[in-house]
Amino acid sequence: KQWYQRRVRAAIAGPCDWVFIPESPPESNWEQLIVSKMKRASDSSKRFGLIIIAEGAADCDGNPIKAEQVKTLLSENGMDVRVTVLGHVQRGGQPTAFDRTLGSRLGCEAAKVMIEGINSEKEIDPCIVSLKNNTIVKLPLMEAIKHTQSIKECFRNKDFSKAQLLRGAGFSKKVEMSKMLSVLDVRSLPQDSKQLNIGVAFIGAPAPGMNSGIRALVKIAAYHGNIVTAYHEGADGMLTNNYEVLSPADCELWSMRGGCIAGASRSTINPSNVEAALSSFAQLHLDCLVLIGGFEAVTSSLTLSKHATIPVYLIPATISNNVPGSDFSIGCDTALNTIVRSVDCIKQSAASARKRVFVIDVMGGNCGYLAVLSGLASGADAAYIPEQPVNIDELQCDAYRVMDKIEQGCHRGIIIRNENSSPHYKNDFVTALYAEEGKDKFVTRSSVLGHIQQGFGPSPFDRALAATFACKVYRDITKRLTKTEFSSDDVVVLGIRGSSTVFTPVLKLQMDVPRRVPLDNWWLDLKPLIQTLALPPSTARANSNCTARCPHCNGGGSDQDLS
Repeated sequence: KQWYQRRVRAAIAGPCDWVFIPESPPESNWEQLIVSKMKRASDSSKRFGLIIIAEGAADCDGNPIKAEQVKTLLSENGMDVRVTVLGHVQRGGQPTAFDRTLGSRLGCEAAKVMIEGINSEKEIDPCIVSLKNNTIVKLPLMEAIKHTQSIKECFRNKDFSKAQLLRGAGFSKKVEMSKMLSVLDVRSLPQDSKQLNIGVAFIGAPAPGMNSGIRALVKIAAYHGNIVTAYHEGADGMLTNNYEVLSPADCELWSMRGGCIAGASRSTINPSNVEAALSSFAQLHLDCLVLIGGFEAVTSSLTLSKHATIPVYLIPATISNNVPGSDFSIGCDTALNTIVRSVDCIKQSAASARKRVFVIDVMGGNCGYLAVLSGLASGADAAYIPEQPVNIDELQCDAYRVMDKIEQGCHRGIIIRNENSSPHYKNDFVTALYAEEGKDKFVTRSSVLGHIQQGFGPSPFDRALAATFACKVYRDITKRLTKTEFSSDDVVVLGIRGSSTVFTPVLKLQMDVPRRVPLDNWWLDLKPLIQTLALPPSTARANSNCTARCPHCNGGGSDQDLS
């Protein structure tokens, strides 16, 4: 009732025209403003309007704002309005990959805290296990309760500015972003202001959420009276001058569509064509360039950093999540959820028939993000990734652990394998090894998910992430263009680090260019948790991650704890 996150994120992720939330009451004349805006939307040939109302929404005087009230207001002004109350539908459905992974991480940390409390001679203060800056932390319970109560007190005192501050530093920015994304047309600029022309190109494989990113950039630029020029087919469009100036109306419904409507290409900007690309920038009078894509966009940025005539921004967008400088890329959440849903279907097949073990091949290139996170979210028994090459002894150990599980009543086994996890132990080899070791205990099958992992429509997380990235880029553009000369430091990658969004010059990125991966991967710390949670009851004992029947470690395993 008094929590903004879901409503504001919903407004950012979808084509929303107005959002009512408790922390930001509308202006006193909001009735006239909303009627005027919805009429302008209708006059601009927009086919529909969308208004989101939080159940605790109220005006500045504390008077509740209800859906029926808004419906009556708009209906009296000649508009056809429908009300949909989502209610408890919002609680239902299968959990997302993020929720599953978060639950496993929180439960693991809670168990660790409980064990520490039992073994400690001192009394441990009550705490709450939480996620902060993408890290599991312990917070004093009483402090958390006091913080929640202080927010409620702000609402009672109508101190909404303080309530927004207590919600977090990014609250007011998200509210402002939702307003910018509802703009209908390019605003007029003062006579003494120069209209900016922002170039956009999609370089790399298509990723769900790319369309959300360019839609947000077009809307935010239009809100400030500027325009966006999109190259079709990525770098190829630069060389052939295949471009289009996009208006807010052109991309109104793009946020819910997968793929890349403007066209993406794996072709890169390289030393052989960089002069032609620079000529295209000058011909179109671009003030800056935004590249949206994966590692191909990184290599293109490296080339452009040696010829910095305008600022260049890279927004990471790839299902592999292998762009250095960012914990997450646009598209990786959609791909992860697609994998988890596919594994759920496979698990149902495995459990409904006879005892089966599936070896599932997932994408990711030389980055094991999808394998590790999907393995943790789907309850896999093992995950094989390029960052930690597997050997034959480990494969046999995993096969024996799966055998123990099935003998103890489990009807299925799931093995997740990154497509490049090993040049020798490929999907067919791993499947054959499990089949040989399992013999009469279980049946082994393999499954290659392939390009279905690129998903259909982008997930809400990817839509909101794309919009956030676009907003951050635009804000930095207006600051960076105050300069008249640019250098390699103005060719930057935007990324999420913990809870912050940061710009990193492309030349300062820590990465392995030949292997196309970053050198630091936060998610590698989650891989041991997959094996810990997969242990059958008889072998889930202290300091053991294997089974007694294993000839290589004789049940001893390698020492590891919940941390």
